[in-house]
Order: sequence, then structure tokens, then C-alpha cells
Amino acid sequence: MTIDHANYQQTLEKANSDRKLASILSLSFGIILLAFKFYAYHVTNSQSIFSDALESIVNVVAAVITVIVIIVANKPADEDHPYGHGKIESMASTFEGGAILLAGILIVIQAVQVFAHGAKVEEVDVGLAVVVGAGIVNGVLGFFLHTRGKKLYSEALKSSGIHLMTDTLTSVGVVVGLLLVKYTGLSWIDPVVAAIFGCMLVYAGGKILIRSGYILVDAHDVDTLELIANLFEKHYRPGVIQIHFTRVIRSGSYHHIDCHMVVPEFWTVLEAHDFTERFEKAVIQDYPVDGELHIHHDPCRRAFCESCEVSGCPIRQAEFVRRKVPSFEEITAPMIM
Repeated sequence: MTIDHANYQQTLEKANSDRKLASILSLSFGIILLAFKFYAYHVTNSQSIFSDALESIVNVVAAVITVIVIIVANKPADEDHPYGHGKIESMASTFEGGAILLAGILIVIQAVQVFAHGAKVEEVDVGLAVVVGAGIVNGVLGFFLHTRGKKLYSEALKSSGIHLMTDTLTSVGVVVGLLLVKYTGLSWIDPVVAAIFGCMLVYAGGKILIRSGYILVDAHDVDTLELIANLFEKHYRPGVIQIHFTRVIRSGSYHHIDCHMVVPEFWTVLEAHDFTERFEKAVIQDYPVDGELHIHHDPCRRAFCESCEVSGCPIRQAEFVRRKVPSFEEITAPMIM
């Protein structure tokens, strides 16, 4: 079932508004948590809390960039940007992944230096209270941002969510480290914990970098293509003989889809155009992201008669037997299979 144009535009506007609200919420909490963590570091002199606070700087910088990026990404296509501005979301994710990776490296270096020169942790209870509170807030906020990012197809929000959930794991490690210091009196445990979770940040930042890189070079996204394949099947009608070479350019929350469709070769250009235009509109209105679908016509060359349901065909060379439901591999293949 499709939705009318007015409701479709209203849905898109609400999605854009939700993206902005989520990014502003992330920034607000990031600033508050940053202040609390540096206060805790000042009181405790804990290297692991310092590593947590250093990552919070990255959180705030990334949140500022995310707010700006989402506003820019929502701008419509213009003469200088015919495909819109959505790619900037993936660029922001690349920056955030690099910043997380750099923070992880700096934390490891700092932890090694502190371990070598000796560490002394004070006021452990204050540090524990701040880190536990910050970890809970980051976990809830990270899950919220990642969930909204998946629903709204926002790479910037998804990356921020992953970042904050990773920060929560860091906080868990910091708490474990501080508890060990408190009950064993061994201060060297603190920089060791900081180094371990610095390595975790390096790993998380690397994953975000790789994912955003795939999007920037328009690598295949299996989930997106499977969704499109399901919509092609849902809106099938006689005349859609075969679809192949389906490709997607993900430009933030706007997707550019193109494919090749085999149509009856006896159709006129006008008939083929009107048919595929109706098909395009039906598919794109059911698509969960704002976007466009462009179809290139291929003639049937009388090679699909047994799977073609078009009635009254004047060039048919074999009777219709059954329609073959296209597989994912056929829809994405560059050649007719």
C-alpha cells in the first residue's frame, strides 16, 4: 500500500526533524558529561578516568559536527550538488572514526608513560560515582542514537551511537579498574586498564572508518539491496519481465537507485516510459528513505516468453509457463541471467 504525496513529504520532514533533535540531544549530554569527567580526573588523578574524559572531548567535537552535518545534509539538491548534500554524513562518520582511533592511540601512549613513571590514584569513591553515572547516560543515549540512526538511515547518528556505546564499555572497564585499585591498593592497575580500553577505542574507530569508507565509494549494502528486491517483487505487474544491474548511491538519508528492466520489445517508447514511471513511483513511495529510482529499458529479444505474463503479445515464440521470482543475485547482476 502506498501513501499519498502530502503524507510522504510530511513523513520526510518529520524524519529530518528527528535527526536534528537527536543530534542536539547528543551534543547537550556530551558537554555535561565532559565537565563531570574532567572534574573526576581533577579530584582522583586517575589515568583511566583521564582516558574516559579524553574520549568525551571527541564525543563533544563529533556531536558538534553531527549537528552541522545533519543540517547541511538535509539541504536539497542544487546546481552545484545535483545529487544533494547527503554524502557529508559519511564524511562526518569518517572524521568521527578517525578521531576515536586517534584518541585511543593517545590514551595508550599516555597510559604507558604513566605506568612507567608510577601512578597514584586518590578519592576513588568520587571517581566511581561520576564514571558509573556517565556510563549509564552514555549507554542509554548511544542505544537511542544508534536505533534512531538505523530507523532514519542516518550514518552520522549511527556512528555517534556506536561511539557512545563503546564509551559505555570504556566506563565499565574504568569502574572495574578503580574497584581493583581501591581494594588492592595497586595503583599500577589504573594505567593498565586505561591502555586496554584505549585499544578498544582504536578497534571501534577503525570499524567506523571502514564502514564510512564503504559508503563513500558506494560499495554494495546487502540489507539495502534486499529491501529493494522485496519492493520490486511487491510491486510486480505483467510487463516487468526481468530486473538486473540494480545499484544504489547512498547520499546520507537520500538514496539514488538505478536498475535495468527488461520490457516487451513490441512496446512503444511512450508505453515503456509510462509503465516504468508508474512502477518507479510505487516502489519509491514504499521505500523507507527519501530517494529516486531510475530505470533503463532493455528489450526482451523474445528470450523470456516462458516467464512473461504479458497477454496479446504479437511476437511471442513460446507459451507462458510460469513466472520466475527473481533472486537477489539476478537483481544485482550486471548482465541478464
